[in-house]
Amino acid sequence: MAGPKKPAPPPEPPPPLGAIVVDGANVIASSRFQPIERLDLVEAWCRVWRPDLPVMVFVDHATAMRCQPPAQQVLRARCVDVTPGRARYAVCPRGEPADEHVLRHAREHRGLVISNDRFWEHEQERVGTVTVQFRLQGTSFEPSGEATWFRPPNSAVRVALAALRERRAEEPSGDPSDDSA
Repeated sequence: MAGPKKPAPPPEPPPPLGAIVVDGANVIASSRFQPIERLDLVEAWCRVWRPDLPVMVFVDHATAMRCQPPAQQVLRARCVDVTPGRARYAVCPRGEPADEHVLRHAREHRGLVISNDRFWEHEQERVGTVTVQFRLQGTSFEPSGEATWFRPPNSAVRVALAALRERRAEEPSGDPSDDSA
């Protein structure tokens, strides 16, 4: 007869967030129509969900060039707009996918990545990042209720989005891959 099961170890606290990083190319690619309106929906959600966090939006060059000229003009204008409190935009150089920029910025700033991409081709670069997937329908941006925290080695932990909302950057993370100390 087997003995009692060992209790599961208590879950680690979710990592504190220092920013929100939007995979703008992924948001735009979720439909061919209204790319700026889609980005605006994501930005609006970010301002409500965690108004204390800066927002950075990355769009790769090829995706930006597929947008209609008026949307391209808006993207250009947003890239030079550095007004405090507004999302920052970057169109990645020609030939460079946005993924690497998104993941690098997220790691450097402890950012929550908003993307439906799982970044399989960037397995090492995604370690330590937290991503949340979403649905965009009409005028509605709906993030998943759980985010994925990619942990070393090759594992991932599901984290309630509500827990990330409450966790502030000044709190210790309990994350062994956190080298910001």
